[in-house]
Amino acid sequence: MPTDDRVVRADDPEKEVSGMSEFDVRPPRRARRCGFAWCTTRHGETAHPDDEAHRSDGVAFSARVRAVDERGPGVDAEVEVGLLRRVTDQDTWLVIEAASGTGLALTLEGARELRRVLDGDPQVRAALSS
Repeated sequence: MPTDDRVVRADDPEKEVSGMSEFDVRPPRRARRCGFAWCTTRHGETAHPDDEAHRSDGVAFSARVRAVDERGPGVDAEVEVGLLRRVTDQDTWLVIEAASGTGLALTLEGARELRRVLDGDPQVRAALSS
């Protein structure tokens, strides 16, 4: 079996032993360049095809959250906001996920509308200013 890895046995320097390196068994995958500037997925280096989705790094912060149909004070959770586009998606989504299991995904058009409402609604703007 041809290989570039050849060593000499310590107990018999006249005998050469050949073997396969880890790279011969599993050649390193090459990361593919992604067309989305915000995507940080190392395409081609993930373990499963479902992990090949386009994802941004995301931004995390702590907040008190609850589902809209719940009552009470909510729970402290880590919230992450980022972009996601699965291989089967036609749109890029703004994803807001909380460690508590709640989450929401908006198309970019929907996210722009949310930003417009947050900036433009005087009551929401006043509530966020205090």
